[in-house]
Amino acid sequence: MKTILATPPADFEKAAPGEQQRALEIMRNIEPISQRAQGLKNDAAVAPSIPRYELEQMSVPTLVISAEDDLFGTYKGGSYTAEHIPGARFVGYSTRGHVLVGHGDDVRSELAQFLAVHGGVRP
Repeated sequence: MKTILATPPADFEKAAPGEQQRALEIMRNIEPISQRAQGLKNDAAVAPSIPRYELEQMSVPTLVISAEDDLFGTYKGGSYTAEHIPGARFVGYSTRGHVLVGHGDDVRSELAQFLAVHGGVRP
């Protein structure tokens, strides 16, 4: 849970059974991780050399969702991104890791609202 899904085990243990099943299904779809090893190495090598995007120039609807305890460390970057894209919305949770285990209903609701406004889909 901690290594593959970047989610603290305590967050997983506190989640309802349905959310635990969702997290386990995500893990089953990721494994075997060995088949992704080369891609992970490429990501680690390339990421530091990517120039900063001109976020202020973006004009697309943007929703960013993250948790502070995401073990991949996406929270600060997500918050920064949303702050710099005009009109972007940031939804931050304090816990529940990278897969937001336990926030599934909340995340689906946020996505439905976002798509209802920006994607022509009703919530």
